[in-house]
Amino acid sequence: MRPRTLSLLLTLGIFTGGVALVWALGSGGRSRSEGEHAFTFPLNNTMRHVRVLSTLRMGHMTPQDDEVELTLGDGCLTAHLYAYLSNGWDHGPVDAASLILGMPLHSTTGLPVATLVRHDAVSALIIDGLGGRGVLVRQASPRSFDTLLVQWSSERECSTSQRHEGSRKLGRLFDTFRVVG
Repeated sequence: MRPRTLSLLLTLGIFTGGVALVWALGSGGRSRSEGEHAFTFPLNNTMRHVRVLSTLRMGHMTPQDDEVELTLGDGCLTAHLYAYLSNGWDHGPVDAASLILGMPLHSTTGLPVATLVRHDAVSALIIDGLGGRGVLVRQASPRSFDTLLVQWSSERECSTSQRHEGSRKLGRLFDTFRVVG
């Protein structure tokens, strides 16, 4: 081979290796689903932001009195997301999440009102499937929790498979909730 061809191949190899490294260290190397986008919006009462990943499309971001509403949706599902720091919870993440959601886990008759999806010593996820709301809290400090509240609705014309897909998309919002910055 000619020296010029070798030089060109070497340069191309170094460039390709650099692009591959950037891709592996950046978003391409993460376990993102096909077509997912990162949505970032303020964590209220702080200077920080939160990020979720979703295949849903952005509807709008609306500043309100003391919070920001991020609306995501597709043809069958509309989700309204609110993120904030909730202070002053002494009784752990499950109690904090149920109080933020506005309902106990069990009614006075003992029947389940909300579903405790998962919890540990520092976080809890509670869903009210009938009301179309869910809340995830993660401990930020001994008495404070980073909170993601999602309210959703689905179109009546959607098929069962589309509703199951919508449930999966909602679960992905909770699974990818991260505080950044």
